[in-house]
Amino acid sequence: MRSPRPAFDLRAALTAELRAAIEELDLIQNDSKATHRCRVRVKRARALARIGRACAPGLSSVFVDSARVLMRNLAMARDPAALSEAAHNTARKSKKRAAATFSLVAHGIDEIASSHPSLNLEATRAGMKDLLALAQVWPEASHRQIRRGAKRLDRRARRARRRGRATFDPVVRHKWRSCEKDRFFAALLLGDDWPGRTRKKTAEKIGIALGRERDALLLMERLVAEPELAGDERDLARALKTLNRRRSKLARQADRLARRVR
Repeated sequence: MRSPRPAFDLRAALTAELRAAIEELDLIQNDSKATHRCRVRVKRARALARIGRACAPGLSSVFVDSARVLMRNLAMARDPAALSEAAHNTARKSKKRAAATFSLVAHGIDEIASSHPSLNLEATRAGMKDLLALAQVWPEASHRQIRRGAKRLDRRARRARRRGRATFDPVVRHKWRSCEKDRFFAALLLGDDWPGRTRKKTAEKIGIALGRERDALLLMERLVAEPELAGDERDLARALKTLNRRRSKLARQADRLARRVR
């Protein structure tokens, strides 16, 4: 009779993600993409910690709260790059006059970001090490606990999906995106230990559409706050109209994809 497969090693998986995040943190000053990769590693670890709530509820809560603060700090460095990328992407899809405006916007955001670095590397590294210390004392989880934690995460994503599809409220839509990413990363990391269908490809596409929708909204907010980035008033109005149209299109795309995974 074949021996039962060992339970998913949650502690080892958490530790691996955080060590990889720390490695990316060391590359940030020389690699513009490292901040994004670092945040992704922390998000993957956060998804695992939510699963680990089944065997360590208190530890999970502390980990998730600490990770939230850390990702907020990383976002301050990542957001300008994301907005610049959103402006460049919109420029590629726009007519000549609007494309020129969005190229100007991207250039302005890049210049401001380069002259005002917003990430305290030492504080961020200390936060990473604190998360790593929490991961290293995580208790061993059984098959049943992993399954229960994964199902809880799946229910959370489904609930957020239902609420997100029913509204254009950016706060609710952002919550949907966060839950969708947790589910996607958890299914990816657990592999055969994920209960039921993973729907990884569709979940990833939903996350991408929601992310681009949010970037369009944030870029609109940035332009309203700093209209000089777009040039004159006519260019600003044209840019805002283009972004609002793009945001609506991406929202419809995310909603259509969500109907496939009910």
